[in-house]
Amino acid sequence: MIPHTAAQIEADLARRIGQREFAPGARLPSYAALSAEYGSARRTVARAIDALKARGLVVGVVGSGVYVAE
Repeated sequence: MIPHTAAQIEADLARRIGQREFAPGARLPSYAALSAEYGSARRTVARAIDALKARGLVVGVVGSGVYVAE
């Protein structure tokens, strides 16, 4: 498996959110689970999540996880 870049992961997660695979208010999988799914380093996944946060698509809740914005 070829590791995905942060931009590819961001685009795929944004698409999945748009298609309501992850509905508003839903918790995203953990960084570890996303790292395994995309074959990428945890830091790469974190960069993708940070970009989604900047776009207002997801919000982080300290100690709980990352959720799709409502």
